[in-house]
Amino acid sequence: MSETENAAVEAGAGTTDAAAAGTPLVGTALVVAVTVITLWLGLLAWLAFNTDASEVAWSRLLVVLGSVEAVAFAAIGALFGTTVQRQRVADLAARTEAAESRANANETAALNGHRLAAAVQASRAPSSGSDTEQLSAERRSGQDPLLELANRLFPD
Repeated sequence: MSETENAAVEAGAGTTDAAAAGTPLVGTALVVAVTVITLWLGLLAWLAFNTDASEVAWSRLLVVLGSVEAVAFAAIGALFGTTVQRQRVADLAARTEAAESRANANETAALNGHRLAAAVQASRAPSSGSDTEQLSAERRSGQDPLLELANRLFPD
């Protein structure tokens, strides 16, 4: 995940508005959006058929149309945006879940590695005061590759 997506996920983690939560517009917001879009379409149709108005009336109607059009485009964006955002939120939730499961698996593997290193270090460490004879030349020189690897990876 890119840093921008990480920042977006972290920034949106505590938000509760409809777009961030991935829920569609409902209730009053849906009614207002549909009403504004219908008003805009109705005004466009009326302007298309009412061509006999004076130039002053047309200028005023176009100013009204521009205002209604801006709000209608915002309503259309809200309707379509929640649908797109819902899919993105679902995708990000799935990616987050997968990343958390990988992190848990890596944490378990690291813990097991530490335990294995401790066991190797405990079982292969040279004992002081031992009367047993070392038969291997490797052991005599103190060179145990597994012990050296464990000591190098986990120098505790």
